[in-house]
Amino acid sequence: MYRLLTAAGLSLGLNGAAPAQEGPPLDAERSTVESPAALSGLDLSLPPGLAEDANRDASADAVEGRALTDSAMARALGAAVVDDWDIALIHAERAAAGGEARGATLAGHIYLNGLSSQGRDEEAALRWLRRAGEQNEPDALVILARLATNSRAGLLPSQAREFLAQAAEAGDIRAAHEYGLYLMSEGDPGAAPDALDWLRLAAESGRVTAMVDYAEALGDWVHGPGDLAAARTWYANAAQNGNGLAAAIAGTMYLEGEGGEADPARGVRLIQTGAELGEPAAMGSIALLLFNGAPGLPADPPRAASWARQGAEAGDGESQFLYAYALATGDGTPRNLERAYYWVRRAAAEGLATDPDRLQLEAALEGALPGSTRDRILAEAASDASPF
Repeated sequence: MYRLLTAAGLSLGLNGAAPAQEGPPLDAERSTVESPAALSGLDLSLPPGLAEDANRDASADAVEGRALTDSAMARALGAAVVDDWDIALIHAERAAAGGEARGATLAGHIYLNGLSSQGRDEEAALRWLRRAGEQNEPDALVILARLATNSRAGLLPSQAREFLAQAAEAGDIRAAHEYGLYLMSEGDPGAAPDALDWLRLAAESGRVTAMVDYAEALGDWVHGPGDLAAARTWYANAAQNGNGLAAAIAGTMYLEGEGGEADPARGVRLIQTGAELGEPAAMGSIALLLFNGAPGLPADPPRAASWARQGAEAGDGESQFLYAYALATGDGTPRNLERAYYWVRRAAAEGLATDPDRLQLEAALEGALPGSTRDRILAEAASDASPF
């Protein structure tokens, strides 16, 4: 996986004089669609296709002039939007009985997750989902694949592939994307061409998250072609379509000349775009560039500290380390050793526990703070870092 910029090269001494050691870079986490094999549970929200339908017809108004099946489906979606699952189930089953595949999917979804007063019923859910799947309804087929992956409702993991293949081959772009990811997750070199083809199809159809996954498969997947130039192009395409992580990765590649000739100015612009789009890792990268200065981006410690703070609060470990550095040295923000120690400890919980720069800063701060203060901050940082 591509790595984003790291803080190697910053002066980490509390007086600004100690040289920094070069630490390992921080992996950029992929924030894209998970493959069914990676899912441990099921989402209680409406399946994507039904959610789109509900957004188009959320109120269920003006249904009198419709066919009975259409009317039932509209009423089912309208009830689902306001979490009236008993009414949604009644109308979904009516729609399904009239041949509406989406009604069968919605009924299966409600039974599967126990959303109505009838409670959870996997046998009923499977019956409705299979009926929808027989009509190539993509949401139902994806749900069936996830059930199979988790050996639920009497399905076997080996069946997941056929469900996803059916949905993808029916022309659904979401399913093409998930099928490509599923084939990647299987780790079968023989399936690599098919995985790449399905991801390419989804990416070329304009699905932005598929562009990111296709870029990763092209450049970094062990069974992929290792084509950094094509990967950089697809990351840039995803960035142009509003994906912050892709902007950060593409920016780093242009900055460092990965996948083609270096273009530092474009790299800086892309990284800044990623930060402005809300990608925490990009916030850390732009903060580092602003601390040091870069082509077309003069050094600006106050802006650097501000971006580092935003990334830190969003949970990015590199940003947390950079903000700790700013607080410890007073570079761009008022000096505050206690908060610096808090953030350097938070960074340890976000993947930088053994980073030499972080350890150096932590040791310097521990030498400057009383033991009771350290203990209090350690407890606070551990509590805030805990997912529970």
